Amino acid sequence: MSIQMNTAANTMRELQKKIDVIANNISNVNTTGYKRQEANFSDTLVQSMERQALLRHEVGRSTPYGLRIGTGAKLAQTSLHSEQGSLKQTDRPLDFMIQGSSGFFRVASEGTTLYTRDGSFQLQPVLNSEQVRLVTSSGASVLDSNHQPIVFDGDYDSIKVNKNGAMDITFTNPAKQPAAFQLSIVKVDRPNLLEKVGDNLYQLPGNEAEQMANGTLQILNLAEQTDESIQVRQGALEMSNVDMAEEMTELIATQRLIQSQGRAISFADDMMGQVNTLRG
Repeated sequence: MSIQMNTAANTMRELQKKIDVIANNISNVNTTGYKRQEANFSDTLVQSMERQALLRHEVGRSTPYGLRIGTGAKLAQTSLHSEQGSLKQTDRPLDFMIQGSSGFFRVASEGTTLYTRDGSFQLQPVLNSEQVRLVTSSGASVLDSNHQPIVFDGDYDSIKVNKNGAMDITFTNPAKQPAAFQLSIVKVDRPNLLEKVGDNLYQLPGNEAEQMANGTLQILNLAEQTDESIQVRQGALEMSNVDMAEEMTELIATQRLIQSQGRAISFADDMMGQVNTLRG
């Protein structure tokens, strides 16, 4: 296969990956707390042809010697955009929204600590008891400040959460002592390190101790923060930060790039056909 055809084919394959990223963004435009992704590209291996016949003609040349022939582009990174999504007022007591683009709810699933922006929580009965557990829509346990699942008696009357994530639960029996919990909120300073694990959940490489040591992760006490840059709002949800107009523009531009690479393959094929018909 000629260099031109190989370069175009490589680039088309990588551009298809960008279309997959865009399609994923569009399909999650109404997903609570979803953060859009963007595909970033870089050049692949570049070959240098250095066979100048007359080097004296290259005196004073400011660019490197030789002809550089690339082999296309590749998908270098899929970056996560953590900008705040729009607010949706629900007035549902178990809907919580984090105001502040770097904050995440801390949850646990099968012994693994995960993070999410989706605050559409549910109450799940605890097996063989009269208690309920606060969970995400996928069943992951919401954690408190002590890294424990939030579990309380099922005969609750009201659930109130203030802007600092303090949860107060009253019960139908007035004589029963109210329960108090503190939602565990973390601040992720390097969101591009977050890895998707499905169900709108993320994880960080390594463990939390390593991430806190290198400054990527902070476990917050919202009552002690001075700038109030991260707050919890009850009865509201954060919607996706996907901009449909921007995604459609990127989709059209990427499709045109794929078409141009297809034409490059077609031109190379035509040229090879003409060469094969030449007679000495």
